Amino acid sequence: MSIAPDIFGGLLNGISPGLILIVLGLAATLMPRPARAVTAVLAPVLGLIHLLALPAGPGGTFVFMDVTITTFSIAETNFAFAVSFLVAAIVVGVFNWHERAGLPVASGLFYTGCATGAVLAGDLPSFFVFFEIASVAAAFLVWAGGTSRSLGAGMRFAVANILAGVLLLEAFLLTYKVTGSIAFFTGDLGTTAGLYLIAALGIKAAFPVLHAWLTDAYPESTPGGTVILSVFSITTAVYALMIFLPGEYALTVIGAVMIAFPIMLALLADDLRRILCYGLISQIGLVVTAIGIGTPTALSAATTLAVANIFGFLLMFMATGAVLFRTGTAAASSLGGLAATMPWTAGFAVIGGLSIAGLPILAGGSAVPGLVFSIWAQSGPLIAALVLFGVAGVWAHAGLRVPAAAFFGTARADHAPDEAPLHMRIAMGLAVIGCLTIGFMPYLDTLAFNAGALVLHMQGLAFSLLVFAAARAWGLLPKDEASALIDVDWLYRRVGPAIVSGVMGVTTAAYTGWQNFLNARITGLFTNMFKAAGPQTNIAGTWGTGIGVLWVSILLVVMLLVSYI
Repeated sequence: MSIAPDIFGGLLNGISPGLILIVLGLAATLMPRPARAVTAVLAPVLGLIHLLALPAGPGGTFVFMDVTITTFSIAETNFAFAVSFLVAAIVVGVFNWHERAGLPVASGLFYTGCATGAVLAGDLPSFFVFFEIASVAAAFLVWAGGTSRSLGAGMRFAVANILAGVLLLEAFLLTYKVTGSIAFFTGDLGTTAGLYLIAALGIKAAFPVLHAWLTDAYPESTPGGTVILSVFSITTAVYALMIFLPGEYALTVIGAVMIAFPIMLALLADDLRRILCYGLISQIGLVVTAIGIGTPTALSAATTLAVANIFGFLLMFMATGAVLFRTGTAAASSLGGLAATMPWTAGFAVIGGLSIAGLPILAGGSAVPGLVFSIWAQSGPLIAALVLFGVAGVWAHAGLRVPAAAFFGTARADHAPDEAPLHMRIAMGLAVIGCLTIGFMPYLDTLAFNAGALVLHMQGLAFSLLVFAAARAWGLLPKDEASALIDVDWLYRRVGPAIVSGVMGVTTAAYTGWQNFLNARITGLFTNMFKAAGPQTNIAGTWGTGIGVLWVSILLVVMLLVSYI
């Protein structure tokens, strides 16, 4: 968009901003430990400066096998996503200033750079390569958790995303076979390519039933790793849905279900980071519903909400990560009353919850009220009811329950931690500035401000707050206690292995039986042969020379007779 001077003197004009982060991420593995923290902040700063200096339109083109590849193309929508990604990466770098290990720093920068490259990509090959390498880097962020649980969760994360990548590649190849073009296209769910496409992006965007990889893997990373993971993968998938499947009615239905179904799971979950993951899925469902509506107004609101979600949930995940960093746990059953010793973190968490809920002047308030009003006006009553229920539910579990469980209520005698480190508080303060900046935008544009939508939304939030307060006071909410939450992943973590174990048991027994049968037959055959021609028989015994000569003579006579007859 060329809204800033080019400090690189044009040397990087043909390079995607994401590549700066990728190269510096690789270099971070070779740097001294203190330099890695600086690199984690400096890399996205340089990427952002480079992005702001680039002109609109395609760039970074080269020819490969007679096909012109466009590594990036600057337009209004992807510019908004890319700027948000890089600003969020700067905030995350400040939050993770304490991190010195090579794996989380390098994979974090690599992941951020690939996600930025994906939203800026100018054609299908560039998008696919950046998008899939981002998934690989994200798996390493999960493994950086360094526990047996993070190892298993990272493997399941990798399998889910590899499957999505294969489906996405198949959709692109089928489309290229028909069109002969590698340009972005609008998918059609009536075609095989369209079905592969929605299946792939459904996994990436955590559609209902396809979502378990997210809630399984994200909470198992490091405190800072979960913060990074919360921003990029699912938001990049949302951007892909905007590009490839705008106006598909199926997305309206899927999005409405996606908004509502995580609410009960979030209320039952004990891990605060897992609760926020369910809230993230629910809020992304609102964006998916708007993409399904497909009007310019709905798509614009979807873009605004996707960007707003970055900073609202970034703030919430950072507050929870700070609690985990100080106390060693993010379990609601083990926390409470931390506002007394961590007041700044508690305040930031409350602001993050209000932003997610869509309170005016905060990030969510720039899009949620208008988007809900638009869905109410353009969709059927069932869709509208699910959306309203979901928005109220997100406010209840992500905006109210998480701060209440961690910072208020009964204090735990075994937890009296210090306030979050200074660099974490600075990062959370920067995220608040981001929330306020986005939140004030509608009020600066009288055409975008919708007083009716705001009133409707505030009524819903007030009712949700009343219900939550009453349910908490009367003991109707599930108790915060350590428990195993059964989600869809139970099918492949428990039922699947049980089925495989049963099938393996049957096949092993059949193989063993068949092997025993063959062994018995072969052993019997050799036993009989030994009895008939063993050394104890006349056939294999030691004969005299005369007997040998006699047999030679007999055989000679037989051969002579055969020859002359």
